[in-house]
Amino acid sequence: MKKPPSPIAYRQNSGFKKGKIIMFLVFDVDDTMYDLMWPFQMAFENILAEKTTVSCEELFRQSRICSDIVLEKEKQGLIPSEEAFFRRMQMTCEAKGFAITREESEAFEREYRDCQTKIRLFDYMKEVLDYCREHQIPRAVLTNGSRKSQGRKLEVLQLERWFDDENVFISGEVGYHKPDVRVFQHVQEKMAIQSEDAWYIGDTYENDIVGAHQAGWHSIWLNHRNRPCPDEISLADIELKNNEELLPTIQRLIRKAG
Repeated sequence: MKKPPSPIAYRQNSGFKKGKIIMFLVFDVDDTMYDLMWPFQMAFENILAEKTTVSCEELFRQSRICSDIVLEKEKQGLIPSEEAFFRRMQMTCEAKGFAITREESEAFEREYRDCQTKIRLFDYMKEVLDYCREHQIPRAVLTNGSRKSQGRKLEVLQLERWFDDENVFISGEVGYHKPDVRVFQHVQEKMAIQSEDAWYIGDTYENDIVGAHQAGWHSIWLNHRNRPCPDEISLADIELKNNEELLPTIQRLIRKAG
């Protein structure tokens, strides 16, 4: 596999603008590269659908919130890793007014994990990554989670076709997780880039957009689930509600910079 060029090589070989990085793209994974809700929906329909009147989408949104809370507690050693999924589901269901047993949570997790082995890249994302590889646009991955969990997804999605190991950053290994500005600074240091050259692409406003903004990065908010912005004025440089607009947006930014 041909390795993505280093920033130095890109400065030397870029056909866009000699001596300058046009943009260094850093990608989120969950719900940015693939449909995170699909495995959840399959498990919901088989395990919980008859137990609650809460919609799958509403429960999924709540699970994203609870996942971040549990991840932080797990990082602090307050929740053992083997308990994390149950605590996340327990907190999610309680927030929506019903309880889940440990047995139901284990069944949900089995179904969920099985479906995760069948996830596929969004079609638009494959086009974006192919374009980046073809045009030698330097790129990296930054995702929250553990090496075990996220590593499995990266393998299923075959991201090694577009990213080398040294360009993949998982919060559980770095020691900080989004939106902590230190995880963005870690990527910036390892990739030897300037903050003004970095563009973060992600779906979660609180983790992806806020974190990138605090690090001095640019950001593209893939708001394909049409969530309201928590801030009166969005911190994202660009907000897209249709993921199909990502590739032409990147192309337009490159033309403008070049």
